[in-house]
Amino acid sequence: MLTGVCLSSSTVLRGARICSHAWVQSSIIGWQSIVGKWVRMESVSVLGEDVIIQDELYVNGARILPHKNITVSSPDPQIIM
Repeated sequence: MLTGVCLSSSTVLRGARICSHAWVQSSIIGWQSIVGKWVRMESVSVLGEDVIIQDELYVNGARILPHKNITVSSPDPQIIM
């Protein structure tokens, strides 16, 4: 973890990386996943294994299946397959 990261009521699994100034609340970050710079995750968002959330995105209650590269925000709860 780097400067400015805020984790609250969350689980970060082995090998996951959270980049600077990310804000993660009530979420699960899967194995080998990457949360980019200035990302905001909340409302029980769940990342599967090897998920990449690009910089400056908002993820609200999304369930993201393994091996995905997320390039757009997810403002409404959804399952990303």
